[in-house]
Amino acid sequence: MDGWQIKKAPRAGADPGFSISRRLLGRFEGSQVLVSFDRKVTAETVKTLKEMAVSNPIAGVASPHLILMVPQGAEAAGIPPEVQILPMQSFGFDGKELVWLKRRAQVSEKTTAKSA
Repeated sequence: MDGWQIKKAPRAGADPGFSISRRLLGRFEGSQVLVSFDRKVTAETVKTLKEMAVSNPIAGVASPHLILMVPQGAEAAGIPPEVQILPMQSFGFDGKELVWLKRRAQVSEKTTAKSA
């Protein structure tokens, strides 16, 4: 993945967390990433991400980006500007239900193929 080093955060609460970093043109860059499948992003989720960043610093990176990965359609109002929201490609909400978007597309394709 283009020289990126990925490390699982040892303690990121119930949600999986990762540190990603790389050296590019003589400088280090990195991000702290927390993955949440919750319908609504809460202040507690943001707090977990920030605590993860403090307790698992990335060597050579003074202020890593803070990224919160959430399913498409998740409610993320009121998230501080220093936290980047990154929607997932394969998961999203259909009403209140969490769905695997890739699977839904495959089922639709198979149904259309059988009808033709």
